[in-house]
Amino acid sequence: MMISVIANFYKSEEYIPKLIDSVLGQSYTDWELVCVNDCSPGNDLDILKKYAAKDSRIRIINNEVNLGICKAKYRGIQEAKGTYLCFIDGDDWLEPEALQKMIEPALKYDLDYVCMDSQKVLPFFGHKVPFCVDRKYKERVIEIDTEVGEGRKNFEELYRNFFGKNLFMVTYWGKLIKKQLIEESGFTPPSSVISEDQVFNMTLFPNIKRMMFVDYIGYNWRWGGVTSGKSNDFWKEKQYVARANELYAERVALIEKYNLPKYLSLLQIELRNIYGVQIASLAKEDADTEYAKEIKMFIQEMMKPDFYPTLSHLKNDPEYPNNKNHELLDALINRDAERVYAYCRNIYKQNWKKRWTNKILHTILYPFQK
Repeated sequence: MMISVIANFYKSEEYIPKLIDSVLGQSYTDWELVCVNDCSPGNDLDILKKYAAKDSRIRIINNEVNLGICKAKYRGIQEAKGTYLCFIDGDDWLEPEALQKMIEPALKYDLDYVCMDSQKVLPFFGHKVPFCVDRKYKERVIEIDTEVGEGRKNFEELYRNFFGKNLFMVTYWGKLIKKQLIEESGFTPPSSVISEDQVFNMTLFPNIKRMMFVDYIGYNWRWGGVTSGKSNDFWKEKQYVARANELYAERVALIEKYNLPKYLSLLQIELRNIYGVQIASLAKEDADTEYAKEIKMFIQEMMKPDFYPTLSHLKNDPEYPNNKNHELLDALINRDAERVYAYCRNIYKQNWKKRWTNKILHTILYPFQK
């Protein structure tokens, strides 16, 4: 059964050989590698052509215009010939048995969706941090049904993953996905690249019939690679907060669609936490500066939707007692931009060691991560 491994590239020339060599070295050999070159300004295309000339299983899709990460992935999906799809980011790589470990149970049990564990890696130093699913979910067929029985119970348990409860990675990568599942879900790439992985998996998940988590660390994602670890950008951080509002509203609609009222508290806590992290990255100056005034105006604008006062029920939710006197939560409920900024400004000042450590690591270590 053919697997289409989909990788999209943009400014990835330093990492392409490691990625492709990891696919060429797979113990499972019935695969094609769909390489989507998204108009990269570097030597990505030349490197891809050299590999494609050596192995006919490597196909190049060369975009005439830059589509961006969401639509580039989607084009890879459309071009894929395999029954199952496996995604890799342009700077990452697979362990030798990754495809084998996922395709074997997929074929044996006719699975729609298979997940493996992953690890965050500093290649030059060999430092690895594993990210593994709880063992209680592993190596068993999990039936999914949005309406009745054991399948409904499993759906309620695992769908929380996309509503603020981290049970498994919400990424495209690290999974084997039946192409038919994507087609039947009606998935189309979102307009925003922010949380696009989450939207993809959140859309697919209700259509799954059978899935499995395999006990194998098969995916390596590069610390500080081309898709992570970059310094905060003012515009991007503001866009992230705006997108958080949109995504919140979208998921509230899903809570209603699938009758999952207990998810609402998780979702509201996540929204509060996003403010705590993202606004803190913007709260770089004291409250009386012109810069701070601009950020406070932005915060006030972001808190206009009616769902902010509804967060007040969290303060009386016995399952989450830490919210009772939570300063940021209270400021959000009351749409008090001054208090939100003050809270986040304190976080920014407290995190100075972390910011400097990350800056030093990126400056010194990042160039060695080939």
